[in-house]
Amino acid sequence: MDTGLRHVVIDPGHGGENKGAKARFAKGTYEKQYTLIIARHVERMLREAGVPTITLTRTEDVDMALAERVKIANAGEADVFISIHQNSSERMGPVGHEVYLLSHRATDEAAARLARYESQMSGEALDPAPRSDDPVAAILDDLTQSRAHQDAAPLARLISDQLAKRSPYPNRGVRQAPFIVLMGVEMPAVVVEVGFLNHYKEGRYITREPGMTEVARAIADGVLDYGRQIARPRRRGAKE
Repeated sequence: MDTGLRHVVIDPGHGGENKGAKARFAKGTYEKQYTLIIARHVERMLREAGVPTITLTRTEDVDMALAERVKIANAGEADVFISIHQNSSERMGPVGHEVYLLSHRATDEAAARLARYESQMSGEALDPAPRSDDPVAAILDDLTQSRAHQDAAPLARLISDQLAKRSPYPNRGVRQAPFIVLMGVEMPAVVVEVGFLNHYKEGRYITREPGMTEVARAIADGVLDYGRQIARPRRRGAKE
């Protein structure tokens, strides 16, 4: 089956000493463990669907710099890059999944806080609102004009739509933030926050096998939708 995709890179967030958020309802466990489980499910589902090459940025509980994750994606000339995370909040209350695009202007303060948190967890802090004369801002502005960044929007929407179909929790939609892991990626790239670890119900859902399998299926189906709707027609058009 022609999925329209030749190579997908899946990035299980965190790893090693960078544990990510603590799972409140699964004692002694952290985000890094569940993102790897979900990523492996997505890998299997895409392989079964016919995607010929799937790469995980990490397959074990190891430290990995964000720049190294980007390097892996670019070296493999991937069609899409999906970074999988689980959200958390200072106070238990927020609930739902969301998908992020790269932008140096965050959608709102909550998105900005999340980007800061993820960068601090990695030890690679970033000012979420660079000055207009900042070279980082200039790079990001250039990225917004690129085909890859433009294609990230439908990729994010398709994954978000599939999560809305499968998750019993609210769809918080497609948002924007300056995630370091998305900077420098040369293909459509998104961060998927599959839910809140510290929510009293959703936290259990995204740390147990049935829930993790469902969100993995949503991510895989969103990627496959992108392949069929965007990547495959464009590749066929280029051959004509």
